[in-house]
Amino acid sequence: MNYKQPTSLVKFADAATAKKILTDSRLRWKSPILFDDPFELSHETELSFDSNTLLVSCVKATLGLIFSRDDPKGMSPLVKAVRRWRAEDRFDSEEEAQEILTELLNSMVTQRVPKILEVLQDWKVYASNLRILCLSSDHENPDLWYKFANKHQGVAIRLATGDDTSLAEPMQVSYSEQRPEITTLREQLDFLMAQHAVNPQEEFPEKVTLKSKIYAKEKEWRLIRSISNRPPSHETDNKSLFEDRVFDPSEVRSVYLGARLDEKVKASIIKAVYGRYPKAKLFQAHTMNNQFALDFERLNP
Repeated sequence: MNYKQPTSLVKFADAATAKKILTDSRLRWKSPILFDDPFELSHETELSFDSNTLLVSCVKATLGLIFSRDDPKGMSPLVKAVRRWRAEDRFDSEEEAQEILTELLNSMVTQRVPKILEVLQDWKVYASNLRILCLSSDHENPDLWYKFANKHQGVAIRLATGDDTSLAEPMQVSYSEQRPEITTLREQLDFLMAQHAVNPQEEFPEKVTLKSKIYAKEKEWRLIRSISNRPPSHETDNKSLFEDRVFDPSEVRSVYLGARLDEKVKASIIKAVYGRYPKAKLFQAHTMNNQFALDFERLNP
């Protein structure tokens, strides 16, 4: 994926979380299983198909090749067999072909199943060790303030990213109408039918940076790290599913106070910013009179 690396990104939080972040200079990196979005892939995600579904699809695709007007293309063993069957007029009807093909192709699918299960196991190990920090490039979006900053009662913190920071190599989230899968039925079918190379493991990072198009305005970026190479766990203790990582105080560029932030809380956050992050710029959000938008007033020490 080609994209321009940002020099800073924003973390939205409710007031209590923001105060803790600023007091401790720590950010919480989470396992995907803790995300609110049920469409996120995690180590508990399963495949969307089974061996029987794959067999049925393989038989259907092969029937299409046998009874198509056009000659099948490709040099895979299955395509070569289809050419031979066509030349010999091997099957009189689709019903006859379907019964025989189901028996013939079952062994091919059965041989493929262990490799598919290996992909699933690799994913579970990969995902169970993931720790992700979700940020945005946009601090002005009212929707983000409503959703991630307690309905404008929270705070947004802009932090430096890139080389020589604790937030190196952020990955831009892509937005799509199609949900990511660990491996797709189409991928495995293409391998069986045409022997196309399939290596879903290489695409694992892309699968955790793909979200629905309805969230495109979030302009999300993610930082991803793996904590170890331990097997997947179904522990219910959430403490094992996140880690709080330190960042350098010099990395805080700006702090934005929500338009509805409580005045007492605001005073304590301002004190924390000026005491620990003297170089950070401080802004107060205000709702604009003639637009559904926010304006940010620079506050002086």
